[in-house]
Amino acid sequence: MNSTRPRDLGLLTLRLPVGAYASILHRLTGLLLVGVMGLALTFLRGSLQGPAGFEVVAQGLRGPWGHALGPVAVWIVAQHLYGGIRHLLLDAGWGFGRDQERLSAVAVLVLAVVTALGAALLWP
Repeated sequence: MNSTRPRDLGLLTLRLPVGAYASILHRLTGLLLVGVMGLALTFLRGSLQGPAGFEVVAQGLRGPWGHALGPVAVWIVAQHLYGGIRHLLLDAGWGFGRDQERLSAVAVLVLAVVTALGAALLWP
């Protein structure tokens, strides 16, 4: 057996470009978005139960769980939205080339984090 053959070609040993990470995050946040939307619909349903239900939801969003999970939910939505816009622009033929793809991927990652940080700072 040849000992120069690679032994492991797992995902953790590969060096992926930043565009691959942006694409993987777009797919992952698409899955997580299902849970976020379910949670948002649950909160909406509770808030429409009347003044008491609205107050319960409002207190939950103002509490520690709301401060922890709210900006994370905003990051999930922002990451998926910005990644989707990037993919649409790539499908339209804009941004091809190594430098443009790297720049757009970094821009998506940075914009999503900045959006989540803004949500964390402005969270009630």
